[in-house]
Amino acid sequence: MTPDERFAFDVQGYLHLRHVLSPAELAEYAGWMAEVEKVDLDALQADVGGERSKQINRPVSRVIDADHRFARFLDHSMVVPYVREMLGDNYRHIDNELYYTYPGYPGGPWHRGLRPHPTGHVVNEKFICPMVKVFYCMSDVGPGEGEFEVVPGSHRAQFEVEVDQRRDLPAQHVFNDVAAGDVILFNEGLFHNGRANASQKTRKIIIMNLGRQDAGVWVGYTPKPATLAAVTGEQRRILSNVTGVWREPDLSRS
Repeated sequence: MTPDERFAFDVQGYLHLRHVLSPAELAEYAGWMAEVEKVDLDALQADVGGERSKQINRPVSRVIDADHRFARFLDHSMVVPYVREMLGDNYRHIDNELYYTYPGYPGGPWHRGLRPHPTGHVVNEKFICPMVKVFYCMSDVGPGEGEFEVVPGSHRAQFEVEVDQRRDLPAQHVFNDVAAGDVILFNEGLFHNGRANASQKTRKIIIMNLGRQDAGVWVGYTPKPATLAAVTGEQRRILSNVTGVWREPDLSRS
């Protein structure tokens, strides 16, 4: 990370990296996505039983299990330097999705995956983020097309705000200028949401949810043994959580 990027991620809680994926990569990944959209979800997820209720499946949760080529997004060469600085060299997988926002989607509720931290998850000039999400944007996204949105700085917010039934929050940022190939990384302590999709386009992203070395996997997302055997050694390390199920660490003394 450059000093400017480090400062921006500290104060905003997110980075929007432009044109990370090449046109050739996007064409390759579009083919993977078209293939994996046809996967039999019942067969893919039969091993998790009732834990399947924790999955999103819009259209495919555990996309790495559906097609191990998607493990490339765990350690993409253009993104891994950022992830290592945010989470540490030995970061781990929490969950993964092929995620679509379809035409007519009404918008979701505001939420965050972590409690805010007084320093924004920075201690002694080092990030201590327990969870960072990486969005690989596979389609252009403009106004009214189901944009992703965050409240910058809310990863350090010390005041409560009512979020239920609200479409807009104070100081929000809407990602309405996204190009296919962009990457968005954000601290899960941020309030975030997906806006209504009033267009005829489908917003497509590949999501990798990552945590620090001691991060557990999200319920229902434990990789299959066949997946671990098929991926690279580094990807296998990222997918091999030392901790069992995800739980938010206690950072009160940090």
